[in-house]
Amino acid sequence: MKFRTYLVRRLVAMAVTFWGILTLVFVIARVVPGNPAAVIAGSKATEEQIAQIRETYGLDDPLHEQYVDFIVDLVLHQDLGMSIATQRPVAQEIAQRFPATFELTTLAVVFALTIGIPLGIASAIHKDEPVDHGSRLVAISGVSIPQFWIAILAQLFFYYQLGWLPSGGRFTSQMTPPPNVTGLYLVDSLLALDFGAFVTSFTHLLLPAAVLSLGTLAQTTRIMRSSMIETLNTDYIEWSRAHGFRSRIILLRHALRNAVMPTITAVGLSYGLLLGGSVVIEIVFNIRGLGLFLYNAVISTDFNGILGVTIVFALGYLIVNFVVDVLHSYINPEVELGE
Repeated sequence: MKFRTYLVRRLVAMAVTFWGILTLVFVIARVVPGNPAAVIAGSKATEEQIAQIRETYGLDDPLHEQYVDFIVDLVLHQDLGMSIATQRPVAQEIAQRFPATFELTTLAVVFALTIGIPLGIASAIHKDEPVDHGSRLVAISGVSIPQFWIAILAQLFFYYQLGWLPSGGRFTSQMTPPPNVTGLYLVDSLLALDFGAFVTSFTHLLLPAAVLSLGTLAQTTRIMRSSMIETLNTDYIEWSRAHGFRSRIILLRHALRNAVMPTITAVGLSYGLLLGGSVVIEIVFNIRGLGLFLYNAVISTDFNGILGVTIVFALGYLIVNFVVDVLHSYINPEVELGE
């Protein structure tokens, strides 16, 4: 199959998958118990006021009509409706909160790569030695211990006990945030040449990003270790050793290039999952991102808010999955494109 044909098929498959996710989440959000109109009206509202709100938001329309209206508004007008919880457009809420989640997730991936790859390499080189046992303990702990528990312990230790890092938020309330250019505090502070704001932003992100990265860090370490062990046992590595090449040259120029590809692929796919996985971290550390907005939307049965955040999370995962898959197929000619 030609690469162009494969590319078109992957795009079509991604579009169909995205439509399926939208439909499934729409139906689930509408059938779960709850009365969003009563949430908006308040505890002292009359039945007439609640009925008026239901009519305003179209909650009394048949389910298929609500679905058609939702799809038409999304495709033609990029309109996600009003948030029942905040009484603001969902698109506006997402645009305001997405940079916080993106910044947190990106820093978590950076942590996972910069720590996980060297740890996996060291574990493979010193197989069955204390370094290897320690890295495997890190990998097991990262995927088995609940993140919310680690997050609370991290707050207790680094904030309440040591006082080294802030307990949450994105910025110190007594300071003025950097000028809003991208919404990313680290980037905006550098653009403004405000290094004090950069340090403040980084210290607020350090603890939640480190906790969020633990699962991906464990996966990166495990995959890098397995891939490096397999690569070091191949014939061309043995040939290089037999001809007297230095161990560092063999490791960096030959083994690492082939061993790191599966790791990068796995981390790329995990990036999309981290967007959705940030919900717990944003709640614990009080970060006003998409995760915290989704939590509040679920609590208040905010249909439009739930759908809006789900669209962002699903689209982010599908795009990252598509890019990683296509690049892997394009760069590595041995990968079969499939029929």
